[in-house]
Amino acid sequence: MNAVLKSGFLLAFSLMSAGLMSKDRDFSLSVKKAESKTLHFEVSNARNLSLFIYNDSVGELYAERLNNEGQIAKSYDLQALSPGIYFLVAESETKVEKYKITISSNNTVEMDRTPASTVSKPEFTLSGHLAKLHMDECKNPVNISVYDSSNTLYYSDTKTAAEGSLDLTFDLNPQTSDTYFIRVEENGNVFNKMISFR
Repeated sequence: MNAVLKSGFLLAFSLMSAGLMSKDRDFSLSVKKAESKTLHFEVSNARNLSLFIYNDSVGELYAERLNNEGQIAKSYDLQALSPGIYFLVAESETKVEKYKITISSNNTVEMDRTPASTVSKPEFTLSGHLAKLHMDECKNPVNISVYDSSNTLYYSDTKTAAEGSLDLTFDLNPQTSDTYFIRVEENGNVFNKMISFR
């Protein structure tokens, strides 16, 4: 009985650790106080993270790629930017966060501490010819389609996530096509994944 109890505790601890590790694998952005027209923030777990600043009228103004698993302090000098609304976008392999930056007419900079929007991206894993799609934090119906390079449609459906999570597996036959495309759309956000067996 004692061995069964120990095994149960070990299994529970392993599952809890795996859950916590999966939450820690993505970035975390912490906004600090802006001084003059310089923006300060910290990023934790910035592995394969893209940062860029843009506004709707000009487009992308600055872009940077980070690849550091530790904590990074960043400062951006925004002296050259005129008053208006800008956005800092942080994008990893699994999510996109967009933060609003306001430059006032008296040249002070303020960045919102919470993201204006957060989008969870679909995760794909390939095992042989099986493609697995996983999405977290699905709040809306998700449109999914699978087609090949000749635009032959193999799958098209709208799914609603169970408890915010969506998992699908596609059996992609390399003899039918050597390249497939999986298109995932949720709430106007579109993600495409190409899978090639070449």
